[in-house]
Amino acid sequence: MNQLTSYAFELAQQGFKVFPLQANSKRPVTDHGYLDATDNVVQIGEWFDNDRHYNIGLQLADTNMVVIDIDQHGHGNGIEVLKNWQRRGMKLIPAYAEQTPHKGLHYFFKTNQKLSDKVIVPSVELKTKQIMIAPSELDGKAYQPIKGDDLDQLTLLPEWLLNLITSQKGVRTTLQNHLYKSWAGKLLDQLVTGTQQGQRNIYLTSLLGKLLRTGCDGDTAYSLLFFANEHLTPPLPDQEVNIIFKSLMRRETQKRGDKFG
Repeated sequence: MNQLTSYAFELAQQGFKVFPLQANSKRPVTDHGYLDATDNVVQIGEWFDNDRHYNIGLQLADTNMVVIDIDQHGHGNGIEVLKNWQRRGMKLIPAYAEQTPHKGLHYFFKTNQKLSDKVIVPSVELKTKQIMIAPSELDGKAYQPIKGDDLDQLTLLPEWLLNLITSQKGVRTTLQNHLYKSWAGKLLDQLVTGTQQGQRNIYLTSLLGKLLRTGCDGDTAYSLLFFANEHLTPPLPDQEVNIIFKSLMRRETQKRGDKFG
């Protein structure tokens, strides 16, 4: 039994629900992603076959667990944000934490509040639905526990951070200029502009097609698709977004096979 399979069983025996992610990826194996998560060891045994090396997704939804996701790439440095908070007396001290393959941090907390996924500040996000967990791997590097060893002994989300999360209001800034907007710029705008309720499936399918035509990685397209869905009112259920992604990816794979086969 490989390490990933062994730990999936261990989590299930502790009462945590897990689900499989593609090897070396954040993409779910099943159509409904974290909604298929289970602590049933028979199902887990069928998923986490020794030869598959699937990554492990941990369900956060319908639990009292949340994760603060701190990045060090992209448009900000979450570590510097933490340092700035600490200088102001706003300490974030988890009982359990992991380091991600790209030197980010996942701080695990518990809360009695009903919260939703949210960007707190650039490079620091609140995760409330799902999270990839050690010893899963990306780009040949593993998620690693760096503090604590027990998800049952989490500390409460600090009151100051809870207040920050719940008091934030969405702000949209309109740039009043007449600069030429590139195709890529229009695509980025489309990620947040949304569409009418009856057009959400068509909108996300079209958007995903455009994202894939940029040549971006499948994991990137998957993350951006969920980002766009979060800006819809109301968002589609996650399982529907997963179905859209899997369906279009199958079509794209088939088209490329026909083209080069």
